This record gives sequence, structure tokens and C-alpha cells, in this order.
Amino acid sequence: MENVKALMVEMQQILIKTKGVKRYCEDSIFGAMGSKPIKIITGFRRSGKSFLSKQIALRLVNEGVYKLENIMYLNFEHYQLREFNDPESLDNVFKIFKRDIADTDAKLLLIFDEIQNVKNWDVFIRTIYEMYGEEIEIILTGSNSELLSSEIGSNLAGRFIEFELLPFSFKEYLKYFDVEIKNATDFLRKKEIIYRHFNQYRSTGGLPEICSVSDESAKYSYLQGIVSKVILDDIIERFKIKSPDTIEKILYFLNLNIGNIVSFTKLQSYLEKMNAAINSDTVISYVNSIIKTFTLFEVNRFDWKQGRIFETSKKFYSIDTGITNSFDHTTRNHSKLLENIVFLELCRRNVTVYFGGLKSGKEIDFVAKNRSGSNFDKYQVTEKLTEENKKREMESFLTEDEILKNGINYLLELDCEEEVINLKGNEITRKNLIKWLLNV
Repeated sequence: MENVKALMVEMQQILIKTKGVKRYCEDSIFGAMGSKPIKIITGFRRSGKSFLSKQIALRLVNEGVYKLENIMYLNFEHYQLREFNDPESLDNVFKIFKRDIADTDAKLLLIFDEIQNVKNWDVFIRTIYEMYGEEIEIILTGSNSELLSSEIGSNLAGRFIEFELLPFSFKEYLKYFDVEIKNATDFLRKKEIIYRHFNQYRSTGGLPEICSVSDESAKYSYLQGIVSKVILDDIIERFKIKSPDTIEKILYFLNLNIGNIVSFTKLQSYLEKMNAAINSDTVISYVNSIIKTFTLFEVNRFDWKQGRIFETSKKFYSIDTGITNSFDHTTRNHSKLLENIVFLELCRRNVTVYFGGLKSGKEIDFVAKNRSGSNFDKYQVTEKLTEENKKREMESFLTEDEILKNGINYLLELDCEEEVINLKGNEITRKNLIKWLLNV
């Protein structure tokens, strides 16, 4: 126990040295601090959950909300904590913290990082939550959505607030490299360096640690290592997958078909050709296991009657374009990568996203319920609007669906003259995609 005690004190010293890019959801989490519900930060591996929890803790210390000695930070991927993997051992650690480190006359902040590595962790968390009430505040992080389903549903339902962390947005990516864009004029001044960074961002993605790697081949080696870790630990081991090779083939197929309509029948046919035939129920189960690790997002078709919202044809988007390119970075569909970047940004902006299946038979890349909840904004993404694709891209905004008539129509293009286009009575806002990402 002396080693763990020393580790807790060491982590307090690391907290006060935390310095990095402010994340897009930090203010929301900070604003929720002080309320009783448990704060849970979930997301893909290496997205920065640990850093974010430490950055919030430091902010709370700097603003005098908590004393440094009253913050207990435990990362359950640390080798010294491997033996503390059940409620009883966690309770012993907590008692040592209270007895030997903390000032128990003041409120305690408890941060449990990668908590899903502890068996029956929810039993311990509920016990201290109920027992100590206003004396403690709890932050949990985890890399698996099971953290928010079966394991949390029975014991912690109604007792938590969830915050999902995605990899760096492009705005955060630029800030890492000390490039800050305040307005449209600033954008023009720094346009060359912005586009240079964007090309790299589209290629190798926004996982925070990738920014510190300069060599291109080393970047892909890092990304492939992340994928291997997710496949081996988060999918195969956690969900007791009987056919690991099939999981790899599914990941490969879905990443190469990012943004395309995919049916489980089509996926099953591909697996048969690859000598990895499994039944349809197993295909769906394996895909769901992948989704639970935040590696992929499943997007349903929007139908104004919602009659087809649960049909089997879906689109899939990656957690990170670098992850997608790590499967095959020699053949890239640049437009689909742009679409993936826009999808992730819409998720950061906390809107519900579908792909559009309209009465006219046309499809539109994204239909997103806006923040007011009353209208649906529509998004079409293209690398460049040309005479060849203009009719296809523009006419996707023409809809007879009453529920879709309101809201803004966005045509996002990599580099364009910004304008409002009137097409048969429909206003279409043609906007530079990068400026849209940067909110300028």
C-alpha cells in the first residue's frame, strides 16, 4: 500500500504541471462540476480523456474549488494498480487516501481513469456515492461504451452525466501547433499554413499524440499500433470474440467504405469471399462490438416519417481519418475523408446526425437536427464543385418533405468562393469547409 500512497502523491504533483490544448467540451464539464451526479468522460483510446480529466482538476485547484491534496487520481492502466481490480481493494485505497493524504474537512475530488479495467467497479462507485454524498465528487473515464450500458444501467442509472470526447477538432489541432484563427481576416493571412496543416490532419487524423510524431511512416506505425490494441484488448478480449481474423476483415471493409451505404448482407457477402463466412446474427454482433469501442459510428437513414429509421442499410464513419488511412493509406477517397471530418465536427457540436433519404429519391450527406430542436439543417460535402458534379450536389437540397423545408442548407467545399445560391426557391449557403470547421 505504501507504493500506491506514493503514487497518489506523485499524481497530485503531475496534475499541477498539466499544460496543453483546451478541449472543446472542457467548459461544459467544468460547468457541471459542483453538482452531485458523477461525471463520465468516454471516448476512443488515446483521445485525451486522461489529460482532460487532469486539466479540469488543475483548473479546479487554480480557482480554489479544491485543495490539491484533496484530489485522488488513479489510472487503472498503471502497472502499480493492476492488483487493485475489485471493489474491496479500491475501498482500501480510498481509505488510505482519506486517512493519510487528504484534508477531510474539505470536499474530495476522486478521478478514476479507465475505470472499466476494474471488475465490478460500479458497485464500489455507487457505494461511495451514496455513503459520502456531498463530501465527494467523482469523475470517471473509460474507452468502452459498455461503461454506459449494461454495467452502469442497473447501479448508476440517473446518477451520472456523460461527456463523449472525440480526437482533436481541426481548430484544436491548429492550436497544438500554435496556430490560432480569430476571424476571417486572420484566416486569409494564415491560409497557406492552415491548408498545409489540414492536408496532414486529413491524412493522419487528430489523435493528440500523433501531433508529436514528425515522420510520416512513424505516424502510420503509431496508428496501426492503436488499431491492434483496440482489436486485441477492447474488442476480442472484452467481448470474447471467437474469430479475431473476422473482426480485422470487418474493420478493413468498413473503413474502406466510410460514408458509403452498407448493408449487413453486403458485408456478409464480402466475408464469404474472404473465406471468413459467419451468420448474419454474428456479423451484426461483431459490428456492434466494434461500435462499442468508439472505433466506428453507425449512422441511420433519415426518413421524414421515420418509417425506415431502423432498416439494415446504414453508413459508417470512423473515429479518426488517420485510423481509416492506417488500413490502406495508398488508396484514399479524399471526398469521403472530408465527409468523415464534417461528421465528427457535427458530433462535437452536439447535434443528432442522419444521412438523408428523401422522397424525391435523392440523397444528402447529412441531415442534422439543429440545437433548437425545431429544424433540420442539411449538409452536402464535396472536395470541389464542378460542372460534372454540380447537378448531383445541388439538387440534393431539393426536397418535398415538409419537415426538412426549414433549416439551413450548407454546401461545404474545400476551397471556394462563399455565396448564397438560390435554386428553385431554396437558399443554399456555399461555404469553405475549413472556415466552417474553424467557425470563421
